[in-house]
Amino acid sequence: MHIRGIGHRGYPVKYPENTLSSFQAAIELGFTHIELDVHLSKDGIPVVMHDHKIDRMTNGSGEIRHYTLSELLQFTVGEFERIPTLEEVLRLAKNKVIVSIEMKNTKLYNCIEEKVFAIIKKLDMLDQVYVISFDHQSLAKLRKISSDIKIGPLVNKLKRSHFRLIEKLHATYIAVKYDGLKGKYIHKCDKLGIQVVAWTVNSVDQMKRFRKYPSVLITTDELEKYKTYAYSTEFNRAIV
Repeated sequence: MHIRGIGHRGYPVKYPENTLSSFQAAIELGFTHIELDVHLSKDGIPVVMHDHKIDRMTNGSGEIRHYTLSELLQFTVGEFERIPTLEEVLRLAKNKVIVSIEMKNTKLYNCIEEKVFAIIKKLDMLDQVYVISFDHQSLAKLRKISSDIKIGPLVNKLKRSHFRLIEKLHATYIAVKYDGLKGKYIHKCDKLGIQVVAWTVNSVDQMKRFRKYPSVLITTDELEKYKTYAYSTEFNRAIV
C-alpha cells in the first residue's frame, strides 16, 4: 500500500530523526515521500541534520560547518547511528520515494545550492526530488543553476503575494505551516498546478482539517497514526 504523505525527517517518533533507519522505516511503511534537512560540512559535503549544530542529536557539540565529513562521522546519533550524507539518503530513496530536501541556514555556507544540485544530478534524481527553503534568494540561485529542478518556497502563512514569488521562481511546490493555509489559496494553487505541502500535521484534529483538501500533501511525524487515519475505514467512521 502506498500512503500519500511525507515522512518528516523519516519516522522521528520511533527512530532518531534524519537517520538512515528513520528514512528506511518511512519507506517500509509505504509513504510516497520523505523530508530531510541539509547542511554543509567543513569540506563542502551535504550532510543530513535539522540543526546547524550537532549538540541536540549527537554525543558531540559544535556547528556542522566546523567539522569535516570524516570528523562528523566520529559522532554517534542515538545509540549507534551516524550523521548521513545527502548522497547516502538519496541512494536509499532512489526509485522508492520522492524526497523533499530542505536547505537549512543557507547563509552559513558557500555554494550550498551548487553542492546539493551536484549530488542530485550525480544520482540522476531530478525527477525524484524537490528542494524547499525559507531562504527564497537561495531558491532563486538554485533556479539559475537548473531550469529543471523542482523547487518550493517555505512560508509560515500563505499570502496573496506569494503567488508572485511562485511565478518568479517557476516553483511547482509551496510548503506552508498547517495553520497558515486558507481554503481559497489551496484552491488557487490547485488551479495553477502548484502542489501545496502542509507541515507538520501530527494530531487527528489537524488531520481532520485537511480532509476537505485532498490535494494537499501532508507532512507528519506520526506516520502510523496518519496511515491509520487516512486509510482505515473503521477509524475514519469512528471520528466522523
